[in-house]
Amino acid sequence: MERAQLISLLVGQTASFAACREALERGAPFTSSDGLLPACHYARIYERRERHTREAGIPTVGFAEAVKALDALEDEPLQIAGVRQSGPRYYFQLFLAADRSAVVACIGVDQQHHAADCSGK
Repeated sequence: MERAQLISLLVGQTASFAACREALERGAPFTSSDGLLPACHYARIYERRERHTREAGIPTVGFAEAVKALDALEDEPLQIAGVRQSGPRYYFQLFLAADRSAVVACIGVDQQHHAADCSGK
């Protein structure tokens, strides 16, 4: 997937879409996978992760909305992509339609919080 294509798919959505789009426009590195899994698979995983980040006080953007969107898509096959922003340190998890024609959900997670936790500070 090309950067310009991914940027074009992140238009007119939530705050997480806008933040991810801005990170990509500033040159943030990204990865994408070719594998397909049903949306319900991701919904179960990210429902637990959303609860964990909320309980741990880790700042996120778009998490609850993304879980709802994934849950609603049921067995629709999805691909994933990721964007790593360095300043401020955020990781964006994107869920794309199987044909890569749309980003159906986007989650942003503060990575500075994780770094502080891991160092014991």
